[in-house]
Amino acid sequence: MSMQVSVVIGTYNRAHLLEGTLEALASQEVPGSLEWEIVVVDNNSRDATAQVTTAFSKTTATPVRYVFEPQQGLSHARNRGIREARGAIIAFTDDDVLPASDWIAEIAAAIDRWKADGVGGRILPRWETSPPRWLTDNRHLLNRIAIMDSEASGLLSRPLVARPQVWGANMAFRRELFEKVGGFDPRWGIVGTKLFRGEETDLINRALDSGLKIAYDAALTVFHRIGSDRMRKAYFRKLTFDSAQVGARLVPALNGRTFLGAPLWSYRAVFTDFWKWLGRALLGRPGAFDQQLAWWSSAGRLSGYWKAGLVRRLDRKSGS
Repeated sequence: MSMQVSVVIGTYNRAHLLEGTLEALASQEVPGSLEWEIVVVDNNSRDATAQVTTAFSKTTATPVRYVFEPQQGLSHARNRGIREARGAIIAFTDDDVLPASDWIAEIAAAIDRWKADGVGGRILPRWETSPPRWLTDNRHLLNRIAIMDSEASGLLSRPLVARPQVWGANMAFRRELFEKVGGFDPRWGIVGTKLFRGEETDLINRALDSGLKIAYDAALTVFHRIGSDRMRKAYFRKLTFDSAQVGARLVPALNGRTFLGAPLWSYRAVFTDFWKWLGRALLGRPGAFDQQLAWWSSAGRLSGYWKAGLVRRLDRKSGS
C-alpha cells in the first residue's frame, strides 16, 4: 500500500504547543485503507522539539519522522517537508493547531470530491483566555490571526481578495502541484521572530495561474490556538509592520519619483495615516486602532522600500 497523505508541520521553538498538535493527530479517525505519516520539520529550534517528537513517535502506530532544517524560515521548513514527504498528497498545518478528528480523512475525500490539485478549509479559534471585544468584533483583525470560518465551499479564483481562502494552518496539495509550480518562495513567510506572511497565497496564485484547481471545503476543520500574547494590540502592530515590510521588499513600486529607494507617495502615506490616527484617537472616534494599524502598515511599507533600495545599491556597487 503506497503512502497517500503526508502531514508536514514546520516548527520553531514551540515544543510545548507542538505536543498538543501531535496529540490531535494521534486521535485521527482514519480508514484502515488510508496510509499516512507525520513529518515534523524542526526549523532550527533550541528547545525540546526533538525530544517531544521522538517521545511521541513511540506512542503511535502512525509513522513519525523528525527532520532538522537549519535554514531559518517557515517556507524553508515547508519545502524541506515536501522533499522528505512520501505521500501523494502533502498536507500542512502549524504547531499551534488542533486538527479535527476527521481532518486526514476529509483531506483525501475533498481532493477527490473537487477533483482538485489542492484544498483547504476552516480555521476556527480556540481562545486560551477570554478574548477582548476589540478583537472579536473586528473581522479584519480575525483575518490577521488566520481565522477562516466561512461555511461556503467552492473553487478559488483570481484575485484572492474575497473570502473564503486557503491559509497555511489548513491546506493540502497533490505532489504534482509542486512539481509544476515549485515550492514555497522562501522570501515570503515567517522567519524567526519576523512575522512575515504571504507564502501560501503566493503558492496558490502561481497554481491558479497555471490552470490548477484549488478548492475551499468547509468540511476540513482545524482549531487555531490563540494565546494571550496574540490578543494584545502590540502584536497586531508588529504583525502589520512586518507584513507590509516584506510586501514592499518583494513587490517594488513600478513608477513615480523616489527618494532613498522609496516612492514619494509612500512618505506622504506615512504622514497622512499618522495624522488621521492621531485625530481619531484625540477625538475618541471609532476606528482609531484600525487607523493606527494603517499607519504601521505605511511605515512598514516605507521600511521595505528602503531595504529593497539599499540592496539594489549594494548590488550595483558589487557589480561595478
